[in-house]
Amino acid sequence: MERNLGLYLLLACALILHGCASNPGNRSSKDDKNGRLFLVEGGMVCQEVITNKMWQFSKEGPFFSLEEAERYAAGLNLGGYEDWRLPTKSELFDLFYMHYWQNDGNCVMNNKGEFWSVSRDQESALGHWEDDLLCGPEFNYIDSIKDDGFVRAVRP
Repeated sequence: MERNLGLYLLLACALILHGCASNPGNRSSKDDKNGRLFLVEGGMVCQEVITNKMWQFSKEGPFFSLEEAERYAAGLNLGGYEDWRLPTKSELFDLFYMHYWQNDGNCVMNNKGEFWSVSRDQESALGHWEDDLLCGPEFNYIDSIKDDGFVRAVRP
């Protein structure tokens, strides 16, 4: 009986460790166009397949205030569009989530750092999304302890 219990525990550990070993950071090809994002407009803009929302490919900054970050986003002219804005925290999560699950196709962005965002009520946030990988991804928004952050503008 003890021998069977030990065998079951060993098997359970092997299954758990195998699940933890699948690293979403391993990418097979950055030219994959099967993701939810694809690069358009000369590499300056990424577009979501499902929503048609567009993202600024590069992150810009740092910016030291919400007003400075909003002024930068509002003044952007990328891909022939001038209606750029700061994303919401939820939109930043969607972008992080696509990158985490490798659904960003050929639009692999640098998401490291603190990013400015605004709520629908125009409340500002400065921080980043982070994964907690204890064999099952959990995502948390971490408020920044710094006073400056990057902008990755979005439209519409």
